[in-house]
Amino acid sequence: MPEPPADAADQRRTSLRDLCCILFRHKSRMFLFFVIAILGCIALTLRAKRVYQSDAKLLVRLGRESVSLDPTATTGQIVPITKSRESEIQTELEILRSRRIAQKVVEALGPAMILGDANEPAPGAEPAPQDEAPDAVAKAKNWARNLLAQIGLRPPMSDVDKAIQTLNKSMTALTEKDTSNIITLYYEAGSPVQAQKILTELIRVYLNERVAVHSMTGSYKFFSEQCSLLQKQLAGLEQQLKTMVSSAGTSSIEEELRVTMERIGTIEQEIDRAESSKASSQARIQNLKETLASLPATIVTSTTTGFPNVAADAMRERLYELQLRQQDLASKYSEDSRQMQEIRRQIAEAQDLLAKEEPLRAQTTTAVNVARQETEHSLLAEQANFTAREGEIANLKKKLADARARVTGLNETATQIRRLRREIEIQEANYRKYADNLEQARIDQALDAERISNIAVVQPATASSQPVRPNGPMQLLLGILFGCFGSVVLAFACEYLDHTIRTPREVVQKLRLPTLAYVPYARSAVVRPVRRRSRRNLHLLASAVPEQASWDIPALVRGHYQALAHNLAYGPDGFARAGPRVLALVGSNRGEGVSEVAANLAAALSREADGPVLLVDANLPNPSLHRIFDVQPSSGWANLPGNSDGCAALVLPSPVENLSLLPAGTLSGDSLEAFKPAEWAAAIKKLKKEYRYVVVDLPAINEVKWTVRAASLCDGVGLVVEAERSRWEAILEAKQQLLMSHANVLGVILNKRRFPVPKWLYENL
Repeated sequence: MPEPPADAADQRRTSLRDLCCILFRHKSRMFLFFVIAILGCIALTLRAKRVYQSDAKLLVRLGRESVSLDPTATTGQIVPITKSRESEIQTELEILRSRRIAQKVVEALGPAMILGDANEPAPGAEPAPQDEAPDAVAKAKNWARNLLAQIGLRPPMSDVDKAIQTLNKSMTALTEKDTSNIITLYYEAGSPVQAQKILTELIRVYLNERVAVHSMTGSYKFFSEQCSLLQKQLAGLEQQLKTMVSSAGTSSIEEELRVTMERIGTIEQEIDRAESSKASSQARIQNLKETLASLPATIVTSTTTGFPNVAADAMRERLYELQLRQQDLASKYSEDSRQMQEIRRQIAEAQDLLAKEEPLRAQTTTAVNVARQETEHSLLAEQANFTAREGEIANLKKKLADARARVTGLNETATQIRRLRREIEIQEANYRKYADNLEQARIDQALDAERISNIAVVQPATASSQPVRPNGPMQLLLGILFGCFGSVVLAFACEYLDHTIRTPREVVQKLRLPTLAYVPYARSAVVRPVRRRSRRNLHLLASAVPEQASWDIPALVRGHYQALAHNLAYGPDGFARAGPRVLALVGSNRGEGVSEVAANLAAALSREADGPVLLVDANLPNPSLHRIFDVQPSSGWANLPGNSDGCAALVLPSPVENLSLLPAGTLSGDSLEAFKPAEWAAAIKKLKKEYRYVVVDLPAINEVKWTVRAASLCDGVGLVVEAERSRWEAILEAKQQLLMSHANVLGVILNKRRFPVPKWLYENL
């Protein structure tokens, strides 16, 4: 029965068991790669050119070079010695690595000495071993350089340039510690004497050249001229300061500014007081004007009443006259006449005027208003006070403007005096610096004349008889690490590039078919004679009585075939299955172990089935079942078309109980001529009636064209796949061919499955 498909999460998840399976599956490749890596490392170590190293040490004393000045600078600053150690050490290292030093060394020793590989022994040491074979890496580099030069990608180099480049690459200059003043020099060459000579010459050239590098040519003359120039400038500035102080008219500008500022403060206070008084006077003037406006010029002193109103009496008489006239006109004219309207109008006007007149008149006596006169006198006095305050304010503002102008002038004078004093201080500081530098330049000039330097050789160049490269233990360790890492990478690369079927889970994933069974790999996995020993057998062996061996499946794979046969013969409920009775076994390629699987499956079915089982060898091009069961047939399945007796005459008994064998027979021509679909179908139909199960061994699909057609004649087809052998794409193509021929593909029998991880380790993971 097919295995249940793996859980989706298990399919996606890579466990530790999977990683171990990958490593153990490719252990032979990993071991081979590891051995090749170690052997290659050993070979490269043995063939590598010996490199010897010479070392020397220089002491840098913080001295005169660290305080020298550049004569091109107008001003300078002496950096304190405690802050210049790192920069001075770095400067010396850069001088040692410069092309100028390397070129001087090459000119002194010659390019042949730098580029040569003279293996001269060190004094008191044994001669260095000669390399039997030239350095392969050096030859490859030279060949690559020549090739690039020929095609124009790399310009040709002269021997001098090559020697300079080699010298810079072979020489190393560094400091041991951050707080150390020791510079250590290393030089690597093909012989100890060569390395010692070159390093010695390098130190000699460096000591000579660095004196010229640090020397300040013309510095004494420069600083002498600068000191004279600064003296003249300083005298001119001092004269300007003296003149400006005299023109200021005071001995202390700061005191004059203080007095003037106090005067400005007093004036501003007086202005504020006058402004306040002016505002008060203006308010009083306004108040007096409003009071004056409300006072009359004259006032009534006495009033006499009871005098008759003459005008009112006259108007009353006039009114009487008009009324009499109205009566007279009313007798003559109508009410709407013009004369009547006019007289009524005159009467109305007279009545209005009369109503306005008083019946009696009063006599009034007036005199001058004394309060108004006093108010006018007060107003004139206040206006005079206001005018006086305006004049006082104007005078104070003029004095304030003069004081501020005085302050402005004093500030400008003070600014100019401060600027002059600052310039004098700067010039004095510069003069002191140049004077100090002049003395330093004089000392430098004397030291240069005596060739005195602050560099001392602590350790001269050495000559070591032991090569520094190749480092055998280190390279062996690197080879082991490379072998381990590379073998693991190789294992995962092979796993990634491997397209074979290895596990039942991959059968489901790649082929989309169920796994009927898997058979583990075994050296002897086919049914064969087995002698079972017991006490009775031992007794027979002791009595020298020959015992007939019984045929059985090897114990390592017996359980898997019995489980497959049981699943084919019986269902989950334990009753006989009405499934396919004619089962064809076929592989995609030759060599999948189809014949072995067919023999073992037929032997297992012979025990499980309740009837006879027939094993048919239909692999006509390459029959092998007769060799497995040790029979010599004269005819068989290939002779079926010309046999009039049918299949019964061709069937042979097998050593396995309840199992018969129909061998392939003898093939006279091409296997395609022996394939007769109609006769094969009739024979299979007849065999189904005589046998409970019929197992048919068919040739590989990719080897014989009629295999797919023959498989479609059977009730079911089992696709035999040898683990880790055929690509799943080819197996999938074989499956598609079977499905296109309408064959009933039951599933896959995974043959010779390997378990690379040991059982004890697999169970503990």
